[in-house]
Amino acid sequence: MWMDFFIEADVKTISVIVFILLLLLPGRPCADDFTTRYYDLRETEIRQFAADLFIAGEYFRAITEARRYLSLFPKGPRTEEMARRIGDAYLMSHEWAEAIASYDDFLMKFPASPQAGAAIFYKAIALLKQGNAAEAERLFQLVLNGADLQKKGEAARWEILLLIRRNRFDEAERRMKDQMVRPEIEKEADIIAEMIKEKKNTRYKSPEAAGVLSALLPGSGQFYNERYQDGVYSFLLNTLFILGAYKADDQGNYALGGLLTLFEIGWYTGGIYGAVGGAHKYNTKIDEEHFQNGVRRMNLQQSEIGRPGGVSILFTYPF
Repeated sequence: MWMDFFIEADVKTISVIVFILLLLLPGRPCADDFTTRYYDLRETEIRQFAADLFIAGEYFRAITEARRYLSLFPKGPRTEEMARRIGDAYLMSHEWAEAIASYDDFLMKFPASPQAGAAIFYKAIALLKQGNAAEAERLFQLVLNGADLQKKGEAARWEILLLIRRNRFDEAERRMKDQMVRPEIEKEADIIAEMIKEKKNTRYKSPEAAGVLSALLPGSGQFYNERYQDGVYSFLLNTLFILGAYKADDQGNYALGGLLTLFEIGWYTGGIYGAVGGAHKYNTKIDEEHFQNGVRRMNLQQSEIGRPGGVSILFTYPF
């Protein structure tokens, strides 16, 4: 029995030694085949794990796995996909600055990639969320002028929507007539024309008028901005400060009268600035509501961000 054990142990030891020697042999066809298979299995394992994490919504872990893939397989068959996946994961997690930086890195390393158009498109979306509408518009134009057909339709609709948002109606109408853009927006052409008409008829508040009204009668600028509660408070407080200062001076309490007058001057001036700012906020709210309505009407709420593992992932715009 013990003899059988030692024989079995010796056989295992010899097998391991022979295997190691085969790996070390010059030319070593077995070692090369083994290494190649291990490389392929490991590459597939990490790539699939990153895809599974992305699909499950664990974006930061997906980023870690994508970076590990790029570190271990810098010339792997899916290097471009993994590099772009990092930007997509940051975008899905609403980390706009990191998404922009990741897409920039992708475009610098793979400028001729078939995925470059999609990377530019999603970088534009991240820029839009950061408030950089002008740069986002420029990138949408790049997508439209590029050879990649994947995102041209969405890019055309976003560009026109941004032009409408900024009240650049002539440019929006010219883009609609552009032979390159027209086929991409043909289904939404009537909706876009209606949106332009509605936006042209939008009635904005004048910041100058709000300021003048508030200067003439405290609170009236807020009423003009349809902030009625603020208008009532402003009128009552200014009235109380004026009456208090007058009463104090009438009773010879000049120190109190002077203090109340200083408070009144500050409150009065603040009311004017508040009315001007309120008009700007009113106009911004109008533009934002129209923009969000346009996103819905032009079917831009979601975009397919990729198909890791054959599964379609939709990015919902948080506007």
